[in-house]
Amino acid sequence: MIKINNLKNRKGISTVVGSVFFIIVFTTAAGYVVYSMNQLDKFGETIISKSQDLRNTQQEEFKITSVTKDNNKFNITIQNTGQIPINVTRLWIQNRTDPTWPISKYTVNQMVSPGESLSKIGQNLPVTALATQAYDLTVVTERGNNDEVLVNSASVKPIYMQLYVLPDTIQPKYTTTLLFAVTNNMSSNTALTNLSPNPPQITSYGATAALVSGPEPLQYKFLDSGDTAYFKWVYNITGTTGQKVQFQTSLQNGYLGNTVSKNVTVNAIVTSQPTHFLVGQWDTERSFTDIGTSFVDVYATPNSNGHAIQIDTNKFSQYQYQIIWTKVGSGTQTCQLVDAANGANIIATTASLSNGINTGSDTAIPAGLLNSIKNYKWQCKSTVSSDDPTFLAARIWLKP
Repeated sequence: MIKINNLKNRKGISTVVGSVFFIIVFTTAAGYVVYSMNQLDKFGETIISKSQDLRNTQQEEFKITSVTKDNNKFNITIQNTGQIPINVTRLWIQNRTDPTWPISKYTVNQMVSPGESLSKIGQNLPVTALATQAYDLTVVTERGNNDEVLVNSASVKPIYMQLYVLPDTIQPKYTTTLLFAVTNNMSSNTALTNLSPNPPQITSYGATAALVSGPEPLQYKFLDSGDTAYFKWVYNITGTTGQKVQFQTSLQNGYLGNTVSKNVTVNAIVTSQPTHFLVGQWDTERSFTDIGTSFVDVYATPNSNGHAIQIDTNKFSQYQYQIIWTKVGSGTQTCQLVDAANGANIIATTASLSNGINTGSDTAIPAGLLNSIKNYKWQCKSTVSSDDPTFLAARIWLKP
């Protein structure tokens, strides 16, 4: 009996011990499974987070839109052109003129929302920006993206300049317009800053010139590579037939000897039957932003100065146009001269416009506009809606 009971007790103990081992094994396995699941979750979260960071890095878009040197300090403007906020963390500056100047890093740490711009980067930094020296500027974001621009001085080397005089043959006491064109023909990614023209030097060859207005504008703060800046003056010319006046201009702090000049000749002889009659002149500048693919008015306010000019086509059969234009963008840009009261009455249509002076040939006036008096205005468009050209001036002549 005792042996039987001992056997029974041992069986009971074995069952308990087995249960304990089972519980230990089950708990350990369950703990490992839970641990493994947690690790997988963390790994998955890391993959998702890294993927999101990579997408954000790829979606981040911004550009340096302007750099000026104000009070010997950089004033950098960047625009967030992407769909997510960016954090501008660092600014690297290298002086390309002075090799003893070390490459320097400065902390920025400023947020920019999508579509917004951030200006005055550099105004509070302990760095001096000299007007006569060139600098390599790199803006870096928290995600590691960057944009770089080389800011140069017009004094470093000659740049491409032209001087237009319109008209260059003039009757005494009439006005002529000077357009000083400055093109940034330096290497790619090189911008010019703080461009200001010198007042034209006037040399008289019998005729005289009196300033009416200008320069307009006083300064171009930022001129990107390949872009052209235009400065305009208007002068009143006095003299007798054959007398001339010469205009010569350049940039302030520009490259020594980098100047342009042009002559104006006085023609006081009025023939009984002139070849062409100047009947309309527009000299108010208009810059377009996203001009669009449909014709828009050059001067937006009706009846403003220079908006609509009355033209009498009686006894005339042909017209000739001239437009001074700054072409910005890849599209085909054109203008038309239309009746301000009825846009269907189009007296003149231009060919594709390019940088500088665009002069059309003698063209027949549309039959429906012959022998009429109407107020005409300019309208312009492009085949690419995002183009940003500038209308600088225009003239229209009529021919018998």
